[in-house]
Amino acid sequence: MDKRVLIFGGSSFIALNLIEKFLMESYDVVVYGRTKPHLESPKLTFIQGELSNLEDKIDILKTYNIQSAIYLINNIPVNTPAENYDLLIDENKSALKLIFSAVERVIYFSSGGRVYENSDLPHKESDRLSPVCSYGKSKVELERFISQYGKSINKEHLIIRPSNPFGKYQKIHSNQGLIAVLIGKIRENKKIQVWGTGKEIRDYIYIDDFVNLFFRLFQFRDVNYTVFNIGSGSGVATIDVINAVFKEMKTEMCLEYLNVQREIILTNILDNSRLFSVIGGYEITSLEDGLRIFISQVKNAKQID
Repeated sequence: MDKRVLIFGGSSFIALNLIEKFLMESYDVVVYGRTKPHLESPKLTFIQGELSNLEDKIDILKTYNIQSAIYLINNIPVNTPAENYDLLIDENKSALKLIFSAVERVIYFSSGGRVYENSDLPHKESDRLSPVCSYGKSKVELERFISQYGKSINKEHLIIRPSNPFGKYQKIHSNQGLIAVLIGKIRENKKIQVWGTGKEIRDYIYIDDFVNLFFRLFQFRDVNYTVFNIGSGSGVATIDVINAVFKEMKTEMCLEYLNVQREIILTNILDNSRLFSVIGGYEITSLEDGLRIFISQVKNAKQID
């Protein structure tokens, strides 16, 4: 087995956990991106660069003779409209073409929370896609590009749709990730704002589970599908997540409900059936246990702010 992997964008919390997992499994990891990962290992190589100058660096990356590349770079804002949307999409497409030229398999991290339409039933990968924001639309557009381009050049490709991972290395002083933001607000005794009614249901997965599930899938080649959800398979209302964090942190604070001027999906849960049909069964960590571990790590200052 080829125990090397190329990762594009290595500073996000998902990327850091993936890098750590691959290193633990004795992989050589090459990371290309703007910021060096906050991890140290003789098996970790960092190559600094932007999407815009990837063409100048691609020959260097080819010398590592790596079969699989994971694309984690995202240049589209998550919660605000994107300026120069078409330009940013084209930048991703140009970069992905170069990456396809350097490896045999490209793995693209999309979104399980922003590409599906509202549904009371868990989403299957075959469900109709109906994104309501620029970020979700960009994910769908790049999914389609990767699928079409990969087939046209007869290269393997894999599309991952994560739900809402949380845990180690997640920034608690940012505006993304409900659980991490809550922890940060509580620690600083800041006002907690709820976007919507608090009854919106989402699928949260502890980061160790997400990484372990992905790594199992990563080891399979030539599977019958190219798109996979990775989530917990169950949904929790926003207000219940808030109360669970309050309980674990032994606190309670007033909430401010905001009337957000954009469409909010009421229910979003991912169906893992396709994933489990390939990798076998897996016991998912409960939200409460995941929170307990994450909050303990934050208290011990093991997360990256």
